[in-house]
Amino acid sequence: MKTVSTVLLTAAMFASSTAVAQQDYVMSCSDVITKLNREATPEAKARFADLRGSCLGVVDLGDNNRYMHTKMIVRRSTRSKVTLYLPATDRTFDVTPDASARVLINGRKVRPRDLVRGQELDLYVSVDAFTREVIDEIALPTETEELVSSPAVLVPALPTTG
Repeated sequence: MKTVSTVLLTAAMFASSTAVAQQDYVMSCSDVITKLNREATPEAKARFADLRGSCLGVVDLGDNNRYMHTKMIVRRSTRSKVTLYLPATDRTFDVTPDASARVLINGRKVRPRDLVRGQELDLYVSVDAFTREVIDEIALPTETEELVSSPAVLVPALPTTG
């Protein structure tokens, strides 16, 4: 959970609440899979398990830097733990932020322990860091050392005997 909290608070610090007020999504979260031909990495699925299904849309912050966006609401904060609520999925979970972490709220850097119940935080996760391109074509060598492209289709593995 510590890795989620580190990324969570770093990403929340990435943009202030005022920047999110005029959110312009360039695509839906499902478009990342269908239009960009990408899939979540196994590492990202494990790391962001608490955020599954909470993506509200994708924003482009310039130079084709796309980020998946969601909103969180602070339920409680103590010296060592912050309880967050994800309205998009109706889930609540705890994070344990580093004591030196800061969250940018309305242009001010705030310690996680100083977050107030009801404060809304915006979370941005880089599409490139969260996903990888789906391989749908491979190149095979021929006798003449020329490469020939061939479609790559995922098929279920057959059972093995041992």
